Amino acid sequence: MSPSGQVRQSPAAGTVASSPDARPGRPGKRRAIIDAARHVFLRNGFTDTSVDAIAAEAGVSKQTIYNHFGDKKRLFTAVIETAQREAASASESRFATEFRETGDLDRDLRAAARLWVELILAKDINALRRIIIAEQVRHPELAEEWARPRTAFEAVLTQEIEHQVHKGVLEVRDVGLAAHQLVLLTAHEAAQQSRYGMRELSPAEVEKIVDDGVEMWLRCYRTRQ
Repeated sequence: MSPSGQVRQSPAAGTVASSPDARPGRPGKRRAIIDAARHVFLRNGFTDTSVDAIAAEAGVSKQTIYNHFGDKKRLFTAVIETAQREAASASESRFATEFRETGDLDRDLRAAARLWVELILAKDINALRRIIIAEQVRHPELAEEWARPRTAFEAVLTQEIEHQVHKGVLEVRDVGLAAHQLVLLTAHEAAQQSRYGMRELSPAEVEKIVDDGVEMWLRCYRTRQ
């Protein structure tokens, strides 16, 4: 289940969509604006954040922000994409350094899911998710942008499920769906129980969520002798 060199980047993890009013600009300044915007959005939310506030935080003019991003919504999209790209990079790095496959599918799934739950409960990721949930009625495209990329964990999990199906350990018709279901039963369940970061889960709570989710998933998909 090692992710090293196996995860393909989603097209949505690239730069924000271009517009006639936005120019790429210098990468350093663009990143400084994204970092400042992330800080202000997390503090004030999307609706209550003004471009003036972001410009002040970044130490640039408002026109500079418009030159780079076009408008506030495109800037927030860039913040989302950057956060997701960094989370994917962190997950790949931690899986490469911390996860060791043992050959015991039950144990390996639990270890991988626990690691992914830790990553998905990151403070900034949950704070951005709360903003998107609050804004999805007025700005549904933000929720669509958030949901578009496929997580690194889910991509690696799909590959591992295919491997276990070929070995005859699992019976799975739709490996992509099965991978997504395991993510829902573990990582998403942890996010919901934490109220998307509003409540800190104890290690025992995380352990129970992972154990229950993996057990239910294996009951459904493990080959019956």
